[in-house]
Amino acid sequence: MKHPKKILVLDDDENDYLLIEYLVRQIYSENIPIDWAHDSATASKLIESGSYDVCLVDYYLGDGTNGLEWAQATISTMGLECPPLIMLTSIESCENIDLNASESGIVDFISKSELTAKHLEHSIRYAVQTRHILRESLHSEIRFHLFFDHAYEGILLLDNNGKVLEANRSAELMFCYEKGTMLGLHMHQLINKFSLEYNLLNNQVAARGMPPTMERMIGKDQLGGVLDLEVAINMARIGNETFYSVSLIDIRHHLAKQEELTKLAHTDPLTGLMNRRHFRLLADQELSRATRTHQQLFTMMLDIDHFKRVNDTHGHDVGDQALIAVAEVFKSGFRSMDILARWGGEEFLVLLPETDMAGAMLIAERIRQQVSQIKLSKIPEGLTISVGLCEAKPGMELKAVTSLADQALYQAKTSGRNRVVCHE
Repeated sequence: MKHPKKILVLDDDENDYLLIEYLVRQIYSENIPIDWAHDSATASKLIESGSYDVCLVDYYLGDGTNGLEWAQATISTMGLECPPLIMLTSIESCENIDLNASESGIVDFISKSELTAKHLEHSIRYAVQTRHILRESLHSEIRFHLFFDHAYEGILLLDNNGKVLEANRSAELMFCYEKGTMLGLHMHQLINKFSLEYNLLNNQVAARGMPPTMERMIGKDQLGGVLDLEVAINMARIGNETFYSVSLIDIRHHLAKQEELTKLAHTDPLTGLMNRRHFRLLADQELSRATRTHQQLFTMMLDIDHFKRVNDTHGHDVGDQALIAVAEVFKSGFRSMDILARWGGEEFLVLLPETDMAGAMLIAERIRQQVSQIKLSKIPEGLTISVGLCEAKPGMELKAVTSLADQALYQAKTSGRNRVVCHE
């Protein structure tokens, strides 16, 4: 703003006001709006409702009010919304008054005996420019804090020794600190293996116009909880001082979501067992390993007896309960090294690594007996399973192995069900 668009004059002396008005119109334009308030009450009403670029205030007001006290109260109430105030006085020696005015936020203090158009123009220009700079600075600070405090990622500002100078709210919440209590902490208290050294590489990257790389780091919050973080560090120099900004993203929920998605991709949603696709992947690896190490490997195919009758008699919801109950027996009955999956419908497939025929028969019989002991109120007749076993010979592919296990299962079904048959 090169010159003010609207001015307010607070002076109880009309002659002084007319002099100020004359000087202002000499400096700017005959048409510039100039309002006159002859007392502080009028000035307060005008300054609250009007949009003034500068206000000229007399030190002594006829209503018994001290102009400096009024100016101080107005600045205190309105803050930066208050127009810049210039104090005028007829007192010759006003050094102490000038000092008090400056400390109160009054832009300038002019003795009326020294008042000239040139002096007044300089003072008004300085007042308008100063207030403009202050307001821009405040707006910049507000914008910065809106970004800084409301950023999704945690942001820390560090000194050259790695101590926290500023922390936004996301960082405080991430590390379980109360607002404002992270200042002065060293980064080693938050991330044990934190180092500013690798930032030299990041600075070279940043110099080429590229963002800093993210590093995976493990942190610890104030309550002792472990944080899985991605961290980026930037360096800035102001004069001889060096500062670091640290961006932190807690990736625990991302990892948990990824783990959940992976589990969904690998798991049968009804029984919680491995699905057919993931079983094929692990089975191929296990078959190759057995061939390479010359370890025996058996395959077991299990099928719930008369499952169609269960669905037809009791409904598909009850059939689902039967599948879940059988799967729970399998989860607890097989060894941790065994690979178990729902193969499809009421069929289940298991790989038994490092197992001979005797061991495989023992496991199969134990599982068969445990299933026969399942008690479901909606299936009073109980549940049984048939089991087909076969040995996976070295070099055999999964398709051939499952075919032999399926043949053994068919023999178990045709010979009366609720039994284990091993393919010879």
